[in-house]
Amino acid sequence: MRKTQMVTDRELEIMKILWARGKASVREVQDDLNRDAGPVAYSTVQTLLNIMEEKKGLVRHVVEGRTFIYHPKKSSERTIRELTSRFVDRVFDGALDRMMVALFDSKPPTPEDLDRLRAMIDEAERASSDHPVATREEVAELA
Repeated sequence: MRKTQMVTDRELEIMKILWARGKASVREVQDDLNRDAGPVAYSTVQTLLNIMEEKKGLVRHVVEGRTFIYHPKKSSERTIRELTSRFVDRVFDGALDRMMVALFDSKPPTPEDLDRLRAMIDEAERASSDHPVATREEVAELA
């Protein structure tokens, strides 16, 4: 199974269009990009979609008549989860605390953000207590 590769800003814009639409032709993607992100050539969109399909495994196409219709291969949630995990591993050596410090430094959280984060931490703690991880000592005792 191919690992989800990092995507460029433009590729992410295209993915967001495909997630919102469910499927789209090159022309539809181009129209949405032109409306939301400024002018981009049809051939550029076509090339990007080809790369996203052949090299990155992010999209697939079907042919309807003479038109290629592109679909995202994975849901936005799954793709974002995979990209985020890869980013944390590559940039922060897997250290969530360092990533959170960087996030808070770049954009201070609102009180609402902090409430949601506390709720997520509480849920993560409940989930991990339901599935406790063995300590090194416990593993050593089993060996």
